[in-house]
Amino acid sequence: MTWLHLQPITLDLIIAFLKSYGYLILFIGTLLEGEAVVIIAGALAHAGVLDLPTVILVSWLGSTINDQVLYQVGYHYGEKLVLYLPRFLRRHVNQAEGLIRRFGDWVTLLFRFVYGTRTITPLLLGVHRYPPRRYLWMNPAAAGVWAAAIAGIGYLLGASLRPLLHHVQSAQMLLLAGVVLAILVLWWRKAHKRQ
Repeated sequence: MTWLHLQPITLDLIIAFLKSYGYLILFIGTLLEGEAVVIIAGALAHAGVLDLPTVILVSWLGSTINDQVLYQVGYHYGEKLVLYLPRFLRRHVNQAEGLIRRFGDWVTLLFRFVYGTRTITPLLLGVHRYPPRRYLWMNPAAAGVWAAAIAGIGYLLGASLRPLLHHVQSAQMLLLAGVVLAILVLWWRKAHKRQ
């Protein structure tokens, strides 16, 4: 088993890995859903592991490509896909369709900020023939706002992480003292009830 010599995982090794592959992981994450991976990337940018403008650029690119592909799928195949959805999901689709008809441009700009709608909304925009030329410029514009806002939130969270960890440590000590005190009070009450 000497040939199986594994290097211990250290913080330096993790940082080196993230510097090498962090942007690729971020890009793939934004193709799938995005918010959590962009927030983490923003926090890593604050820590100096990644670069904030590059995090925003990669997040923008992944989000734009993802939503443009989903729009095209909805535009060309969406009506067939909606027919295969279970009845309870079709009700939600009908509600989303009403919002798209009523607030088309606003839905296009803001759907990324509503958790759980990022995948279905571009499909539905395609199904309802939202103007392709308008979507072609509104999608990247909205993705840029989204990428900057979510990465910025992650960056700010990264800035507050050190003080937060200090407060967590203090809170843990207070919690431990509270648990010990509660145990002592319960033990004292039980001892006095017997007497």
